[in-house]
Amino acid sequence: MEKILTAILMVGITVTGFSQSKVKEKDIIGEWKLIIDIDREDIEDEIEDEDNWIARSFARAVSGFALDIVEEIDIKMDFRKDGEVKISIDIFGSHETEYATWSINKDGALEIDDDWRDDDDDNGSSRSKFSNDVDVWMMDGKRLIAYDKSHRGSLKQQEVYMVKR
Repeated sequence: MEKILTAILMVGITVTGFSQSKVKEKDIIGEWKLIIDIDREDIEDEIEDEDNWIARSFARAVSGFALDIVEEIDIKMDFRKDGEVKISIDIFGSHETEYATWSINKDGALEIDDDWRDDDDDNGSSRSKFSNDVDVWMMDGKRLIAYDKSHRGSLKQQEVYMVKR
């Protein structure tokens, strides 16, 4: 009986530890900064595990270049009450503003629509700019965490999150 009680408590603690909060409109309205949280040390450790020295050298050069680019990207999202989100992107001194739509699904997760229009697009037409890599966002304390949703509905946390400005 004691083992069963311990097992039930452990499962309860584990489920509680991994639960995310539902997104509420009042919590997301405003400006957020997108953070791409890629750990250089994890990448270096994976590269060092590679047996082939040529592959290791190539991977080190490519990952360093890619990480340097990621560090230069500044993305802000301004969520508005009308279901629109203004996306401001600054990279290497160039600025671009895009618009998308957002909604909260029945599970309480934030979804950002893939079709958005460019400020420079005179006719206001929509065109697809995002891939469908990040499907939903869930609250974790004061952060919005990105998750990929599998075809079976399971969520996999990504290395991307937003913090309110």
